[in-house]
Amino acid sequence: MKSLKKTVWALLMLLAFAAGLPAAGGAGSDPADDLFLSGKNAVHDKQWQAAVTHWGKFVEEQSRDPRAAEALYWLAYSLNQAAAATGDFARQAAAREQAVARIETLLERFENSSWATDARMLRIELAEKLVKAGKAKYKKYVTSGAEAENGSDINVKLVALDALLQMDAEKALPILKRIIRENKDKNIRAKALFVISQHDDPSVAPLLGEIARKDADPYVREQAVFWLGQSGEGLGVLLELYAASLDRKLKEKILFAFSQSEGEASFRKLLEIAKGDPDLELREKALFWIGQSEDEKAPAALMEMYRANADNGLKKKIIFSLGQLESDQGTAFLKEIATGNSPDSLKEEAVFWIGQKGGEANAGMLKALYEGNASLAVKEKILFSLSQNDSPAALKYLLAVARGEKNPELRKKAIFWIGQSDSEEAAQFLQQLIDQD
Repeated sequence: MKSLKKTVWALLMLLAFAAGLPAAGGAGSDPADDLFLSGKNAVHDKQWQAAVTHWGKFVEEQSRDPRAAEALYWLAYSLNQAAAATGDFARQAAAREQAVARIETLLERFENSSWATDARMLRIELAEKLVKAGKAKYKKYVTSGAEAENGSDINVKLVALDALLQMDAEKALPILKRIIRENKDKNIRAKALFVISQHDDPSVAPLLGEIARKDADPYVREQAVFWLGQSGEGLGVLLELYAASLDRKLKEKILFAFSQSEGEASFRKLLEIAKGDPDLELREKALFWIGQSEDEKAPAALMEMYRANADNGLKKKIIFSLGQLESDQGTAFLKEIATGNSPDSLKEEAVFWIGQKGGEANAGMLKALYEGNASLAVKEKILFSLSQNDSPAALKYLLAVARGEKNPELRKKAIFWIGQSDSEEAAQFLQQLIDQD
């Protein structure tokens, strides 16, 4: 299960180095600058033992330096990373206890430092690992962080709640639910939704449904729908939401959530919407997600809808979805469309998606279509599709058209697409044409 903390740590690292490293030392450079640079370079290169040495020396020798708070943070961070790199359980715990002690020093001496929030977040991560290692006394850092008043350190509180969920869900869940329902900042509510959505508790899906229906902000409602789609327990709530919602944008998010929710019921719902929703745009969205489905019934369902529909715009959407599927049955149906009595616009669409599938068999299919189709527009699309096919057979047929086609426009098209190829055979053919002139 992905943790919010991991995302936070990655972001912190990016921000820390975005400010840039000090200039490299030279003759007459300040030893403190050189040591600070060595520490940052070691962190950047993930040389954790070296980083511990450099930052430890800086903290010891430069305690009055304005960068001491940052150095203490990176020392604690490097101790934690060095601990992770060792397989010795006792040494891991000892290094993390040292890291907590360094953070305590930072917070005591530099309470108002810009590094204080980062340090509290790191202390929570360390405390969680130490508790799991049997050091129960460190749980207080997680609990106190989770129970802190909402304020400037709300992100610390959320990280603490994420950790507390793993230790004491009964204590963490009510706090998270209160933030989700009552916090005035939509971004904080959305972050809290993420934290709670990672926890397997029967109350989570109904809460997400409540927020999707009632939150004042569209972004938060959409986030609730997204996390319902990732939840194994969320499908029933999503079905209710789709039936009750009048907000098209939210319904589009629900369609995506259906596509993420594995199972027969979600696929059936997408089919139902694609076949008969009064909103044409929502039908098209449902068709798109069916095309991304791995359900074995998807090709047959799309083919049935194609035959049952008279609207060419919707038929194009169905062809697109068939083109997305890895299905021989679907590809064969595209060939039917391309060779049947459909309007040229639909034939061209089918030809395009056959071309995108690549392979010698599909190149052969395009060749047969070209030789059996009298429409100039469709033949032009076939030539383009052959140029997109990655097999030698496709290039060979383009060369044959360029040499033998009687229609000058089609011959020009074939030559143009040959010119887009980087093959030696194509280059030789073009050179021959130039020499003839």
